[in-house]
Amino acid sequence: MKRFVFAGNPNTGKTALINAIAKSDLEVGNWPGVTVEKKEAKLVLGGERITLVDLPGAYTLSPYSLEETVTRNAIAYGDFDGIIDVIDTTNLRRNLYLTLELIDMQRPMALALNMFDDFKKRGYELDTAALQKLLGIPVVPTIASKGLGAQTLIDSAVTAVREGTVPAIQPYQEHIEKEIALLTHQMPQTDLPPRLFALHLIEGDPYAVSLAKKRRAELLVEKAAEARKRLEAHMGLPIKTIISRARYEVIDRLLEQTLTKPIVDKVLLSEKIDAVLLHRWLGIPLFFTIMMLVFKLTFDGSGPLVEWISNFFQGFAGKYFTLALHSEDAPPWLTSLLTDGILSGVGLVLSFLPLLFLLYFFMALLEESGYMARVSFLLDRAGKALGIKGNAFISMIIGFGCNVPAVYATRTLTTRRERLITVMMIPMMSCSARLPIYALFTAIFFKEHQVWVIMSLYLLGIVVALMVGWVSNRLLRAEESRPFFLELPTYHLPDLRAVWVLMRPKLKDFVVKAGTVIVLASAVLWAVINLPAGTTPQHSYLARAAKEITPLFAPAGFGTHWEPVAAMIPGTLAKEVVIGSLGTIYGTEAEKPVATKSNLEADALEQLRTLKTAFSKSFLKIFNISVAHAAASYSNSNTLAQKLETQFASPLAAFSYMVFILLYIPCVSTMAAIRAEMGTRWMLLELVLLPLIAYSASVAVYQAGSRWLGLG
Repeated sequence: MKRFVFAGNPNTGKTALINAIAKSDLEVGNWPGVTVEKKEAKLVLGGERITLVDLPGAYTLSPYSLEETVTRNAIAYGDFDGIIDVIDTTNLRRNLYLTLELIDMQRPMALALNMFDDFKKRGYELDTAALQKLLGIPVVPTIASKGLGAQTLIDSAVTAVREGTVPAIQPYQEHIEKEIALLTHQMPQTDLPPRLFALHLIEGDPYAVSLAKKRRAELLVEKAAEARKRLEAHMGLPIKTIISRARYEVIDRLLEQTLTKPIVDKVLLSEKIDAVLLHRWLGIPLFFTIMMLVFKLTFDGSGPLVEWISNFFQGFAGKYFTLALHSEDAPPWLTSLLTDGILSGVGLVLSFLPLLFLLYFFMALLEESGYMARVSFLLDRAGKALGIKGNAFISMIIGFGCNVPAVYATRTLTTRRERLITVMMIPMMSCSARLPIYALFTAIFFKEHQVWVIMSLYLLGIVVALMVGWVSNRLLRAEESRPFFLELPTYHLPDLRAVWVLMRPKLKDFVVKAGTVIVLASAVLWAVINLPAGTTPQHSYLARAAKEITPLFAPAGFGTHWEPVAAMIPGTLAKEVVIGSLGTIYGTEAEKPVATKSNLEADALEQLRTLKTAFSKSFLKIFNISVAHAAASYSNSNTLAQKLETQFASPLAAFSYMVFILLYIPCVSTMAAIRAEMGTRWMLLELVLLPLIAYSASVAVYQAGSRWLGLG
């Protein structure tokens, strides 16, 4: 079995190339943090098993971030047979820096010139045959998004491993080469790459020094320190500057022999777009305008389908499922569990699948186009006041999809202090699991202003997060700042296959939760609503517990009825459970429709007809073509809508409830991620802090709205 590691700068298309080679479903994206963990794909080529390892993007093997450290350790001191270096051909000079470091390892290697179509469109020419001869490795032009060159690349890499072909050493400045030769000559027998190991020791890389000491080579560390002093004294510069300049001299020499530049660089189009989207004063307003448009299209387009799925589960599936259970003489408790508990809860959650589908689709379009990578640059200035850099905002933007990967994405940050501040802020980012709750309540209480109300919740979450970040920055001990690198890919039309690859895991996660966590939660919730046996929901165990704490929420405007408060309790498992819990609680109280076998066929045909109508309405609404009665996701006849309207005294009380949902504990998975990344102490702090912030904010919103604005 052969094992290849895919290395390269962030956003060069490593993962897309693996997808093209192995037909795998690895996630593709333009955000640092998408491939924080090692990811692998397996295939069989010519009867031989091949493993492809997708490493996090790194600019250098002298790491600044945890992400680069993972890559450095896996490449420089890991177990593999060959390297596939994927570079963005539109930015050869910067990408070849890592290539030179990989060449210093003297391992079988192939070079993928990715995004070669964009490179050619800009008018550049590259003599790939000459570059291949100079480097001594296979050089293959590729277009990962279309799969072009992928097979040639893996064939070339396998051949290089079989033949044991290693790259040609690219000599640096004479004094550096002398010190490398002296150190490698004194180096004991080791499994580490001698040339790269010597360079890292000369640079004073802490990991290389620790490895030398573990091998009882303290004398080698001393010799490297002497070499470093000689070089710094001779050139009058810090050692890292000396080494980086030497590498760029080699890169410039290589490009001088192989690269032909155009008279006019056609990348100007991306620069013209950035002049507007990244404008000092217009950039942030344009970002919020784009996000508002995304939400408007999402709600307008999904409304009719959300309504259809809700009615399908309540008016059709529930009715005939009950009939089937009665025909089998199922006990009443089992019928109630399956219909009132599980079907009602899961059906309500799944009704929001079209909403999340459109949201993920539009967000993936923005990500694939290259825009989302620029948001961190746009917000870098604001981050300085919080003690973080622009790439921390990428983790927070990921949090709008799900807080769990957002926490793990903080590994891209360069210091633990930045990670702590960002992790403290992430739970306030309104994840997609909270969106169905907003959609339900705004469709009932804010039909005419649904998008504006939801945008205000997202903005409130951002404001509270910034406040938490500001306080954390003041309280945490200062650390030495490290460089901030950010890749800005050229704008391009999104590839629909790549968009689907981005969307699929998120949609799958939502459906799987509906089939596992929410089924279990709905069953447990049904039990506590119906126990003790023979009791009514108003006197159940859940009602008793909820009634004890419900008065505490009176200052927040929803301290009268126990049902909404009860739904928040299991919501700590996963926010999707809040919707399912409301469906289960109110499902036990609703009158059940009566079905007869004779109308099954007619009802099924009617469901298909209304589904077709829902699709038509959704399509027309996305393109802003007016359709009567298509705006609301829930009609007034809906049982849940009727119940909620009676249990919130005013729209302000409903908004206060959504504020609490926004800011209290996101889910147990996020808490587990915080514990894994930051430790138990910080997780416990979040568990205490988040409910306090949520309660304070919802009380403040309700009291301010009722006293000063007269909305209560």
